[in-house]
Amino acid sequence: MLLPPLLLDTLREIYQRQGSALSASPLRTENQLLLLIEGLPEASRATLETLLVSYARAKASLPINLAYLLALEGEILNLLGVTSAVRPLFTPPVVQTLQNYLPWFRKASQIVQNHLGRALVRNYWLITRPTHPWLRTIRVETFYTEQVPAPDRYLNEKQQDLLQTWLEQFLLYCYRLVPTLPAEAIAAGIPVPPQLLQAAA
Repeated sequence: MLLPPLLLDTLREIYQRQGSALSASPLRTENQLLLLIEGLPEASRATLETLLVSYARAKASLPINLAYLLALEGEILNLLGVTSAVRPLFTPPVVQTLQNYLPWFRKASQIVQNHLGRALVRNYWLITRPTHPWLRTIRVETFYTEQVPAPDRYLNEKQQDLLQTWLEQFLLYCYRLVPTLPAEAIAAGIPVPPQLLQAAA
């Protein structure tokens, strides 16, 4: 069996979007794409499936993380031996609020809490917080309890990047203690740092 139909559709969508810009030996037909997948070793096919699942979940979730989607596209195409030499077309920024980010942070907290307990979750959010004054205005309790509401403020690009970095550092830190974290995070729709994608396969 190659890929489940939904994942094959996701791969088609990525290929069609990037197809006209592909540099090295662009594929001309869908059959050639299927032959490429067929020719992959079993481990690479499993990695491809993990990447496509991550891509589909990231695309369906809020906030939409364009940088993460593009990084996943690059990984997927590289795995197939096809690379794109051009930058993606300009995409207008998506307006984000702090509330949009809470599901990721709360799901990550819940996964780690299930393995290590709530006290450590709080400590790890504090340990992994990047050193920026704006992040100190966010109470970490917001990330693991709904009793502490987050202000529904709009975020600029820098603030979005800081939140993304914080989430990634938390996942990387906790992975050392919870080896199943990458797979559980992907299943929960959390964007996983590229360094952990192989661990999730």
